[in-house]
Amino acid sequence: MKKIVVIAPLQDIYDKALQIVRENGFTDVDVLLGSMGEGLLKARQCVQQDAAVIVSRGGTYRMIHDELDIPLVEIKVNAYDIIESLSPMTDKYDAVGVVGYSNVIEGFDILQKLLPLEIVKVVLNRTEDIPQAIQKYKRMGIQMFIGDANVKLVSEELGRTGIEISSQKDSVLMAIMEARRMLKVARAERRRAQRIISITDFVHDGIIAIDGEGVVVIFNRSAERIFGISKEKALGRSISEVVKACKLPELLNDTRSQFAQVLDVGPNKVAINRAPVVIDGKISGAIATFQDVTEMQDMEQKVRRTLAERGFSAKHTFDDIIHDGGVMQRCIDDALHYAQYDTPVLVVGESGTGKELFCQGLHNSSPRCRGPFVAINCAAIPASLMEAELFGHVEGSFTGASRKGRAGIFEMAHRGTVLLDEIGEIPLELQARLLRALQEKQVMRLGGDKMIPVDVRIICATNKPLEQMVVEERFRRDLYFRINILTLRVPSLEERGPGTILKLAEHFLRQYSERFHKRPLAITPDVQSALLSRRFEGNVRELKGLMERSVILGSFKKVLADEPFPASHATPDRTDLLPPGVKKLAATGPLPDLKSFENSYIREVLRRTNGSVKQASLVLNISRSTLWRRLREDGMSQNETDVLK
Repeated sequence: MKKIVVIAPLQDIYDKALQIVRENGFTDVDVLLGSMGEGLLKARQCVQQDAAVIVSRGGTYRMIHDELDIPLVEIKVNAYDIIESLSPMTDKYDAVGVVGYSNVIEGFDILQKLLPLEIVKVVLNRTEDIPQAIQKYKRMGIQMFIGDANVKLVSEELGRTGIEISSQKDSVLMAIMEARRMLKVARAERRRAQRIISITDFVHDGIIAIDGEGVVVIFNRSAERIFGISKEKALGRSISEVVKACKLPELLNDTRSQFAQVLDVGPNKVAINRAPVVIDGKISGAIATFQDVTEMQDMEQKVRRTLAERGFSAKHTFDDIIHDGGVMQRCIDDALHYAQYDTPVLVVGESGTGKELFCQGLHNSSPRCRGPFVAINCAAIPASLMEAELFGHVEGSFTGASRKGRAGIFEMAHRGTVLLDEIGEIPLELQARLLRALQEKQVMRLGGDKMIPVDVRIICATNKPLEQMVVEERFRRDLYFRINILTLRVPSLEERGPGTILKLAEHFLRQYSERFHKRPLAITPDVQSALLSRRFEGNVRELKGLMERSVILGSFKKVLADEPFPASHATPDRTDLLPPGVKKLAATGPLPDLKSFENSYIREVLRRTNGSVKQASLVLNISRSTLWRRLREDGMSQNETDVLK
């Protein structure tokens, strides 16, 4: 079915309409013949087949108008149509009754001036009234009646002359042109409405609008998601039946807008803004926007990260840690347990043990794994810039500051994790502010005057003896206890055992062979022996560098012959701690072997610390478990170990 349908009540109008369609090439117009009830039936069928506009005339037009909800164009019956129909009969009669609905005759008054006849207007309210109306005017002496097909038929049945009014071709053409104009407007309105629907559905906020009667006219996809109601069920219904709590009808009598109110929708909280729709100074409806508070927080986090123009993520998990079980597996198990809690973790260990790898694993195994992971090396940032780096700054807060200001790492890590690596390097004067930020979960930018709420988990890492720094008042006691709720000690490479050393060596050899496109090196028994007898003061970092050099040189010979510490990187001289006998030997000739030297050194440190294993391990920069193991290897008796503290 075409979009425009002409339902002609007369054969003459049908013929003229077909001729107009052919002459003008109207490919969007169909023409059907049907009068009154038959025309209404055909109109119903056209609506079912997606017709957009119907054109008809007289009583048929009236019936379609009253029964169907579809755009309708009337073929007007004007005075000239009546004159044209009456012209052959003007010499035979003195009076004529013009019968029809009020919409049938246009320009009725002009007929008296143009025709040599007495014109009587017979107005109908219903088609059933035709016989009674004609009978009435027949008794008054009217001999001729003009109207539609029913008027002609009834007039002739009552013994009077009946004339059927025919519309001029121009009248039919004007009606069809008006229908095409209406179709064009309707299409434009549909496109405009579709654009509005597309825009409102794309908007992340929920949008609901009502008309002046409180009926829902807009209900976008986000509103469907927030309220759990489909658009199809919401549109056309009273807002009180759809979303009772939004109180939109109140705005139909109030021109004041309402912002940032909170509405409970099931278990969720929704922020709502409401405003009346005012047209020509009158309230014709109301509109409301809704935002899920949780989604707002997520969006805020995305905006914060985007504005910072930096991407923060933890690349590694505990699966990336290469080990051979034992102490390393126990450390990973502890870390997996700690990851499930939002409690601060202090990761301690010697330099090069992979503390940051554990920190990333803690984040990726935690409920915050989808949030940002922001790491900062406190030792790599000048003290003068540390505060701005941690807390951000506003525009012009200091010389060289960004004009737009900048978010600090706490803001950028919102809903995620902050890693403060080398925490012991934070200046003492800044530690108080850091403690406050951790306790209050709020930060203030440098030079700013507003507190910004942040939701972050804190992980700290250090290879410094923080306990000793607290005793020496170089680290705040209260901050130490705030960050050291859970402690994770990463074992040194030596403690991890020979299996882990060899596994790591093979892994690094493969890695660098692929990177440098070199022939893979094989770890022979001699190489194994050399690796396992070597003391890796730099731990995994040292082993990794050693394997990289081996791949580049294509051999283990020169590298494994090197001392772990070249003379240029030797540790500070501590001969003042040597026992008197060892000092004497050092002054007179070569020192004893390394093992004996270390054992003597350890015993002297224990003597000076009054047998405190804790204090001795801090001076020696090794863990207490390593110290106990060295003492057992040295053959210290049970009586001697009993006095250690």
